[in-house]
Amino acid sequence: MEIRALELENVKSYERERITFAGGTNAICGPNGAGKSTILEAIGFALFNVPPGRRLSDWVREGEKTAVVTVSLLADDEREYQVVRKCGA
Repeated sequence: MEIRALELENVKSYERERITFAGGTNAICGPNGAGKSTILEAIGFALFNVPPGRRLSDWVREGEKTAVVTVSLLADDEREYQVVRKCGA
């Protein structure tokens, strides 16, 4: 299975973002506080239901009620799937 894309809506500092991954190994680079860890936490939350931190409410962008994480996958059988997780009110 291969992760193709990650979509974040109202997650921490991300208002609305789509990150597309290339085949093979990808690097996530940026300065401190840019949101690199949030990307990895979002994938863990969507695919494995690992909560990012102590309270999910802290993960919702300030001033918003809900956050949505969508991971697009390409399975070994060449089918595309999406895993969607929501948190907040």
